[in-house]
Amino acid sequence: MKCPDCQGELKQIDCKGIMIDECIKCKGKWFDRDELQKAKDRADDDLRWLDFDPFGEDAKKLSTSSQGKICPKCYGIMLALKYMDSQIIIDKCSGCKGVWLQLGELAKIIFYLENKINTHTGKEYAKDTFKQFIQIFTGSEGLISEVKDFLAVFYLLRLRIAVEHPHLVKASDKTYESVPWL
Repeated sequence: MKCPDCQGELKQIDCKGIMIDECIKCKGKWFDRDELQKAKDRADDDLRWLDFDPFGEDAKKLSTSSQGKICPKCYGIMLALKYMDSQIIIDKCSGCKGVWLQLGELAKIIFYLENKINTHTGKEYAKDTFKQFIQIFTGSEGLISEVKDFLAVFYLLRLRIAVEHPHLVKASDKTYESVPWL
């Protein structure tokens, strides 16, 4: 396969335990369908519930015009796409459902998502926790993956409540200490 940016050869590398293709010249990375999400999940387990499907309904309104890049896998024309509501532009192939990231874009995505979870309010976490609970029964990732997503966001909700309402933590601790059978 050839790099869509510099036409260099792509070779397989290990990225967070997932075999992807990387350009030997510019270090751009090719992710087959769902590999970007898996790499993101493995980079930071707290991010696993933040799902963004570059080929889903939400992504359609974020797609921009083609930059003329050719897919290294199926040779179709790729589209540029904003990653969620960030300023990070990635390239996607609608034919084979692959994603191309230039050097450093995976790190930018991880940083953006970590910042997103660090600035989430307790109210936002409560809504997301409920959504993830519903996903256990309706989601497409499989039961174990959906439960892990729920537990990740629930853990972050607990942390955010502790930060926003330390008096609740103290009251909870005192209740726990006063009940002998717990």
